Amino acid sequence: MKHHPDLFDARTLYNDTRLLFKLKLLLGTVCAYGGEVPLSQGELAKRMGTSTYRIRILLQKLDLEGIIHYNEIGILFFNRYTFVRDQEEMTPTNLYAKNFVFFTCDEFLAEDRNVQRFVLHYVGKELVYIPRNFRWGYVSDLYGPTGLLNIRTPKEAKQVLLKASKYLNIKIHTENFQVLNVHQKWIAMGEVFSEGAELWVQKQLKKHRFCCEFLSRKAVWQMAKVMEDYYVKFGYEYATDIFDNALYRIQHNKMRSQTFLNMIYKDDSDYIVNDEKNELDEISAYFRSIMESAELNYAVQLSVELDHVQQQKQMAETILFTNEEISDINQKVIEKTEKQQGLIWDKLRLINLCWLNRFRSHPEWFVERYYQIKTLPAPILEIKLEIEKFISKRKSKAV
Repeated sequence: MKHHPDLFDARTLYNDTRLLFKLKLLLGTVCAYGGEVPLSQGELAKRMGTSTYRIRILLQKLDLEGIIHYNEIGILFFNRYTFVRDQEEMTPTNLYAKNFVFFTCDEFLAEDRNVQRFVLHYVGKELVYIPRNFRWGYVSDLYGPTGLLNIRTPKEAKQVLLKASKYLNIKIHTENFQVLNVHQKWIAMGEVFSEGAELWVQKQLKKHRFCCEFLSRKAVWQMAKVMEDYYVKFGYEYATDIFDNALYRIQHNKMRSQTFLNMIYKDDSDYIVNDEKNELDEISAYFRSIMESAELNYAVQLSVELDHVQQQKQMAETILFTNEEISDINQKVIEKTEKQQGLIWDKLRLINLCWLNRFRSHPEWFVERYYQIKTLPAPILEIKLEIEKFISKRKSKAV
């Protein structure tokens, strides 16, 4: 996950304290799939060197501003992120702002607030760190009631530009200015890279009682690669559910568990990676196979849930007209179960779509499991037909 350029818009930064701005940068650095923040308020406070109470107050402010949100079970999500895959080319739709180390250095934070906002706006929002990229601006756009900065006169605007030139290569003219790049001194301080994917995987592993202290960091990244692929193709909720199911299956299948644990509980230096053998790729391949098996298990669970919901709905409909009081209660039950049924159907349709995409390259996997797949409910329909066609063609060739 990368920082969204809107996070650095000068118009939104004026009332930010140092601590609040640092918290925004931290949230952008640790957020993972879907913007989920895998750290607790206590862990955020520890990283920030402040109290949990202050973090809670700041998060409440960010929640009101729409920069974060909580889902129905209280998980924190950061809304100002851009998802960019590794080695993905930069395009107008996936532009992101780098989190440079100098943003939080004492020298920069001691600058006038408007100087900070101007630099952050042009480095983060306007993205002048991109090679050969530059931006023109009008001095008049910086001041006044609708200006970018909280200043009133052209003289103040020129002073801001002069002070900002300590960090940016700026050409200043009478009415215009040109921002060319960030001075190498500040670029050389480095940037803070996202650790969200690693933290997210570790959080899920801890939830399923894996001993992360002895776990290879390289192995964690191999699992994160599989999760990233699922997230890109099928979204946050589906990918998370399947990932959790996969970890559950590992912990409750002794044979599979031992095989996988032998792969991931190693020192980073112990892995063999050469032209003939790549043990890291074996981890991701093995975990992907577990994820695929978990999809079938997940579909069966959803089928059981669907049966239960349908039974509740039928019972409510049966006694709907018994008396007025019961009718009101049953009507609410019917409405609730219809909503639940719709959600489950949507999840099953997504599984069906996922399987159709994978069937083209791995039909044998589905043929071997057809006896289970054919028992699944109506939303799993097209894949059943595809498997039946494939089996029928194979039989006709055999004859």
